[in-house]
Amino acid sequence: MATKHETLDNFCSQLAAGTPAPGGGAAAAVAGAMGAALVSMVAGLTLGREKYAGVQAEMAELQVTGRSEVEALFTCADEDQTAFNAVMAAFALPKGTDEEKAQRQQAVQAGYRQATEAPLKTMAHGLLVMRVALAAANRGNTNALSDAYVAYLTAAASFEGALWNVAINLGSLKDEGYRQRVVETVARLRAERDEVAAAMQALTPDPVARFLART
Repeated sequence: MATKHETLDNFCSQLAAGTPAPGGGAAAAVAGAMGAALVSMVAGLTLGREKYAGVQAEMAELQVTGRSEVEALFTCADEDQTAFNAVMAAFALPKGTDEEKAQRQQAVQAGYRQATEAPLKTMAHGLLVMRVALAAANRGNTNALSDAYVAYLTAAASFEGALWNVAINLGSLKDEGYRQRVVETVARLRAERDEVAAAMQALTPDPVARFLART
């Protein structure tokens, strides 16, 4: 399935269908894609305006990055579903002989790796969208600040949702070295996420008060 070719209504119907896939991992990636699209929107609303002459090059770059990340995160959504299907296919393999059991176990572990890598990639892309959303909120068109903040929030949800999908697979991975590398990668991404979150919080500590002050 190519998520980007689905209507939002159809995708949500599939999520609600009571089947395992698409699930939370795909939904997290799609949330990130919406955030990326909003970054591109804010950048577009900033381009060509004399008031923001000093950030035109940056906004042009943010617009391109936003569009690129939409595609990347839709790909993550598809990869998440493919990975889940690989795990299910591995569990369906025969296990009547010792050789079949060994092959099945190897396929299951390969599937779990794939199911870990997909949301790990979503986390990285979600973090990037959080970064560009921060830039859009900080230097983009102030009339679109709420849009930039929603971009940030949906990207943050993408990151956190993908994190949960990584975490749920860790216990099934038998390769301790690989599992430790995943844990280290997650720790690094979370630390970077916390830095971006702190910067956004400092920029917009109280959105209601900020907008009331303008009246």
